[in-house]
Amino acid sequence: MSAPLTSKGAARRGNSPAAFRSRVLDHLVHVHPVTAVVLFAPVVVAGTWLSLDDAGGWALGGWALAGYLAWTLSEYWGHRVVLHFEPERGFGARLHWILHGVHHDYPQDSRRSILSPVLSVPMVAGATYLTSGPGGLPLTFGAGYTVGYLSYDLFHLYLHQGRPRNPLLRRLRELHMRHHFRDDTRGFGISAPYWDEVFGTSIARTTRPDDVRAT
Repeated sequence: MSAPLTSKGAARRGNSPAAFRSRVLDHLVHVHPVTAVVLFAPVVVAGTWLSLDDAGGWALGGWALAGYLAWTLSEYWGHRVVLHFEPERGFGARLHWILHGVHHDYPQDSRRSILSPVLSVPMVAGATYLTSGPGGLPLTFGAGYTVGYLSYDLFHLYLHQGRPRNPLLRRLRELHMRHHFRDDTRGFGISAPYWDEVFGTSIARTTRPDDVRAT
C-alpha cells in the first residue's frame, strides 16, 4: 500500500501471489468466498434455533438487530484500527500485507476480498461467547452479529466484482473505490458508511488533488 496515491492498486488487478509456499496455509489466509458461507451460515441457523425458547419473537428480533449493529461498529473500527495499522518493517509489516495490504495491491482478486478466518472466526466466536455466556444475552445477538459479518463479507466482494445499477449500491461502490484509489486513511465503513460520518472519516467529502489545484 505504498504506491502513489493516483495509481494505488490500479495496475495490479489480477490474481495476487501466494503468501505462503504451502497451499494449505495460503488458503487459510486467502479464502474462497464460499468458505465464509460454509463457516458462518450454520452459526446463524444454530443461534436462532437455540434461542426460540428464550423470549418472544419481537425481543429476539431486537437482540438480533443489536447484534447486527454491534457488527457494523466492529467492521468500522476493525478496518480502521486493525487492518490499517501498518508497521514499516519486520513481522508486523508482513502480517499486515497478508491480512489486508495484499487486498489493496490486488483489489480485483476475489480471494483477497474475503476476511481471513484467522480474523473472522475469533471475532464471531468472541462476540457470541461474551454475549451468550458472561453477558447472558440470547444467542440471537450472536446470530445477528454473524449475519452482519457474513453480509459484509459478501457485500464487500460484490463491490469489487460487481457492477451495480441500483443508485444506492453504485454510491457505496464509489465510496469504497475512493478508499482504495484516492485515500485509504478515510472511508472505513464499507457496508455501514454512516459510521465514517459519525467519527469524522467520511471520504464522501474529500476531493482529488487536481480538484484542489483547479480551485
